Amino acid sequence: MSAGTPSIHASATGQALTGAAWLDDHFVVSRPEYEAQVRAVGIQPGWRVLDAACGSGSFLPCLAELVGPTGHLAALDLAPDNVAAVEQRVAMSPLPCPVEARAGTVLDLPYADDSFDAVWFANTSQYLTDAELATALAEFRRVVRPGGLVAVKDADSAYLSITPAPPGLILRLSEEAARRGGVQAMGTLRTPLLGGWLRRAGLEDVRRRATLIERSAPLDATTRRYWRNALIFLVTAATGLDLPEADRQAWDRLRDPDERDRFLNDPDTCLIDANVLVVGRVPAVG
Repeated sequence: MSAGTPSIHASATGQALTGAAWLDDHFVVSRPEYEAQVRAVGIQPGWRVLDAACGSGSFLPCLAELVGPTGHLAALDLAPDNVAAVEQRVAMSPLPCPVEARAGTVLDLPYADDSFDAVWFANTSQYLTDAELATALAEFRRVVRPGGLVAVKDADSAYLSITPAPPGLILRLSEEAARRGGVQAMGTLRTPLLGGWLRRAGLEDVRRRATLIERSAPLDATTRRYWRNALIFLVTAATGLDLPEADRQAWDRLRDPDERDRFLNDPDTCLIDANVLVVGRVPAVG
């Protein structure tokens, strides 16, 4: 999250929190809310849909259910190891529609104009600078047909919280990391403004939905593992930042593995993630 944060749970790209195992846990922990967000986009049977920056492919089964056997999915990711994970996932559990997986960047999509009815872009805008986000949105508009949909979903650090801990702990960390040039931190702080980004990209009928993902003690095994790893990432990101003394003490406590376990076992523990979904329509011709 900070400019100097090591690449924790990284894919082959070296970007933190992009490895397949991490992404799979993240999806499982948030599955009900994430699938509800996919269903809210408006994807129809028979559509061709691009899962841009697809990661390990966790969203593909829900997307395939929506487009059905007459639809088609393309899965694109920057990391070749994630593309391999997608191919393995589809081979082991075939989906009801064809799936084409390939490596590539959202900054220069390897598809012709008007190739898709919709683009799904989840939890990746945070890795892009402002200039890169503008480029990616222009690419999404280019490859989606007139009248088609562009859907962007990402975390909003303003609502991320862990209790019991000082209120605003993660937000202050994000703000300080962003001040020091951390692209991912700046990206999660930008999430509430994504609607304006879609409108400036020329998309119409832009709509927005925020979703809180709340998990309380007692935590199941996957949620414990996911949040234990998330806390390690956040503690590492907080190292060396200019934070209030109470915040530094909180992060120092969570640096200790035993303290992390005590925190996750606390009956008062409440962990809140927040995601914003923004959907826009490519203008119809004429």
